[in-house]
Amino acid sequence: MASEKSINLLIVHPSEEEAERILSLLRNYQIAVRPTRCIDEESLLGILERKQIDMVLCQQIQQQLPTQTVIDHIKRMGQDLPVIALIDDFDIDQISDAIDAGANSYCSPKLPEHMRHVILRDMKNLHQRRENIRLTQELRQTEKRVNSLLDSSKQAIAYIHDGMHAYTNQSYQELFKYDDFEELEVTPFLNMIAKEDVAKAKKVLRDINKNILPDEQLSFEMITAQGDKFDGLIDVSKATLNGEQCAQFIINLPAVDPEVEKELFEIKNKDLLTKFYNRSYFHELLSDDIDQARSQPGDCLLMIGVDNEHELEKKLGIGNFDLFIANLAEYLESKFGDDTTYCRYSDALFILKVNTSIEKAEKAAEKISHLITEQIFDAGDTSTNCTVSIAVTQLTQQSQSVNNVIKTLTDLLENTLKKGGNQVAVFDPAEEEKQARAASQAWIDRITGGLENDRFVLHYQPVVNIDGDDSQSYECLVRLKSDDDQLIYPQQFIPVAIKYGFINDIDRRVLSKAIEAIKQADFDVTLFIKVSSESLSDSAFPGWLAEQLKQAGVSGQKLALEIKESELVTHATKMKPIIKAVKALNCKIVVEKFGSGLNSFSILKHFPVDLLKIDSAFMTDLVDNQDTQEKVKTIVQKAHNQGKQVICEFIEDANTMSIMWKMSVNYIQGNFIGEPTESMEPVE
Repeated sequence: MASEKSINLLIVHPSEEEAERILSLLRNYQIAVRPTRCIDEESLLGILERKQIDMVLCQQIQQQLPTQTVIDHIKRMGQDLPVIALIDDFDIDQISDAIDAGANSYCSPKLPEHMRHVILRDMKNLHQRRENIRLTQELRQTEKRVNSLLDSSKQAIAYIHDGMHAYTNQSYQELFKYDDFEELEVTPFLNMIAKEDVAKAKKVLRDINKNILPDEQLSFEMITAQGDKFDGLIDVSKATLNGEQCAQFIINLPAVDPEVEKELFEIKNKDLLTKFYNRSYFHELLSDDIDQARSQPGDCLLMIGVDNEHELEKKLGIGNFDLFIANLAEYLESKFGDDTTYCRYSDALFILKVNTSIEKAEKAAEKISHLITEQIFDAGDTSTNCTVSIAVTQLTQQSQSVNNVIKTLTDLLENTLKKGGNQVAVFDPAEEEKQARAASQAWIDRITGGLENDRFVLHYQPVVNIDGDDSQSYECLVRLKSDDDQLIYPQQFIPVAIKYGFINDIDRRVLSKAIEAIKQADFDVTLFIKVSSESLSDSAFPGWLAEQLKQAGVSGQKLALEIKESELVTHATKMKPIIKAVKALNCKIVVEKFGSGLNSFSILKHFPVDLLKIDSAFMTDLVDNQDTQEKVKTIVQKAHNQGKQVICEFIEDANTMSIMWKMSVNYIQGNFIGEPTESMEPVE
């Protein structure tokens, strides 16, 4: 963009005279524009590819270049441009068509003051998005540099929180001869200090907890896991990890020879057969490229897979097949040149990163596919020909992560192979966006219909106290009934509800039904209910809940509200006062998926927690994995030492049940105890 005060404006309008009149109106309002006009699809593609455009004004009723076509091409090229539909008389049908097409706004030249407001508003939003992208990119790059420096540093680095290891890098683990971080995670820092210096180290840790850092480098005699001692010099500085204040401890290590580092880089990051980058290093490069693509369209990716790979390997033999792959890699490099980044992603699968547009990348893919079909490749003492299937995509703002990009390519490639191979498939972001929008709208309709027609229902799963308490407890599990009375489970509709702002309404509907169920129950019952971070960040939520309890005559003691550990950490500042107010209603607070974080017990210092529900991931291999059993046992013991009760869910068999008894868990839940049902039945 020329400056913050000028707009590179593209006008899609069949009338040059009317386009000039619009520009004149804008200039009368002191809006500086650098205009470009187009009236057909071919010129639009050229303008979007060659020119810097900030905004598009598109007349809605003209047919030469419809708004939908304009928006599709913008999305296909991965550009973030506000598209404003020009509506002559604010016709309802025209407005509806513009919104369905994906236009950001609409206005009419007949109301120039409104048009001015819309253009300035959308430009302000664009500036803010671009600035957010820039700042987010800078932050990610900074975080990556910091994490990369920490992980790859030859210095031994640890983050210490309350005297415990919250993070250690590989060099630290190697220095103290520990196999992995999980082993260090439950090891106090004092265990690294020789007996003679423990008293001095205790004083340092007490000072750090009081926010008093040492003025100079610390000198300790240190001890490894195997009992070897050495003299260590430690630099201490302030740091944060996952929002928690901690201290960074750095122990200097000898430098590594640069030539050795270079050799290690080649060994670690390149495929020995083709000299292309290997998968793990290519993922690192791709992650950086995705970040850059958030501000402007990025490179294109060509995933090239050899058709009938296994039959070809069987025909040639393993040794000759490797020579064929090396020859194919050399051929690809000769055709695409030095400006392309090459990766051997798996045995006969390559990814090429090319700096070009999606249209040119598609043409290049078609050409190389044809050339490979005609080529004879050496394969040791024989030769062979082959065909390839190619998937093409471009890095854009919509490219969420490396895994999503790779999945897009592999899905495309698998589809071409199902059709017989020897084809080129292109991922079209515009088409994908339309399909996603249609799918989202269908879910929005289901959710709004469910709220309006009371189609959200509760199922109840027993939560059994094994301490001998006879009280009855259940977890409320919400379901949405479809139009044909089929049950839709929360993992299908909750993400959409969160994205489009319905989650508060669903939370309140579930809580209202739960409170009514408590009131109507024939026996004393407590209900466990999952509540979103959105509700527990809403200042109006405690007052609403208090009114619901009062109207029903139900005590807050009968409600146990569950919130995920990760959400407590992420939204701590917003949620603290809300949870405190909810706790004042005598409701219990349960931390769900507890133990999933680096330092889970730090949460207990900040929130009035009653129960801890251990992360269900621990349950998947609990019976067969002694290490997992020890981790769960440690969590349970530490929780009990701090006066907290523990729930374990996903109890699916008698063996897991037996382990729970031995660990003195307070509550258990799972299909072995009782499956979710539409009514609450007392558990014997």
